[in-house]
Order: sequence, then C-alpha cells, then structure tokens
Amino acid sequence: MAKGWTVLTVRDQVKSRLEEIYEKDTKRPKNQKFTAYLDNLLTQYIDYHEKLQQYGPFIEYKDKRDNYVELYDHRKRQYVNVYINDQEKQLFCEFDNSADCCHVGFCFAIKEVYEILIDHGFRPPKIRASKGSATD
Repeated sequence: MAKGWTVLTVRDQVKSRLEEIYEKDTKRPKNQKFTAYLDNLLTQYIDYHEKLQQYGPFIEYKDKRDNYVELYDHRKRQYVNVYINDQEKQLFCEFDNSADCCHVGFCFAIKEVYEILIDHGFRPPKIRASKGSATD
C-alpha cells in the first residue's frame, strides 16, 4: 500500500453499489481509478458534514404524514408543513406559499420524503444522454 493510504473493509454489497455509482458517474475523469474516486467522494462527504456541524441546520425534519412533511424552522421558531400536490407532482410549502423555497429544497434531501413521493406516484426524471455521448 502506498504511503499515506489505509485499507478499509466494506461489505461486498456496499462495494458493488459504490462501483455502480462510479461506473455511471459521467462527470468523473475517465482515467480516474475507483480508489481515487472513493477518496474524493469521502472527502466531499467529510467537508459537507463539517460545514453542516459548523453552521448547524436551521431546518429540522420532524415527521412524515400521508400527504405532508412536518419540519421545524429554528430561525422562524415554528413548525412548517410541506404538502404533496399529487396533481402537480410537486411539493408545496404552506408557510412560504411556494413550491420553490428552502423548506421544499430541504425535503428533497430527506430519504423518507422520497418514500412518500413514490407512494403518491412521483417518478424520478429520466436522465438524458448529452450530445456527443456514446449513446447518441
């Protein structure tokens, strides 16, 4: 092993999932090795986690309901409900009267919200191949 590197052990299932992410990442340099990719990925996560701890989240996920997500906004010092609009296939913040606010954006970072969205028939957008790619 090269100086400054450590061997880590992960479950085979986790490694397979990481390899899938690596293979599908069109933004990574084509000659980047898997280990270097993981090093970058983990460094980004550490940076994100440190910033989150340093600045502290001002929105807190509280609960999910059948048709809305309950948050607590520490800046506003009150609960905020973000509703699921089945017809428009979007989230809508009652507090900001908006589908495009920090509360809605925060919801998209919550795993449990995706479960609700799937239950309500939401589907992820299809990723299109960019021009000049191997699939064109």
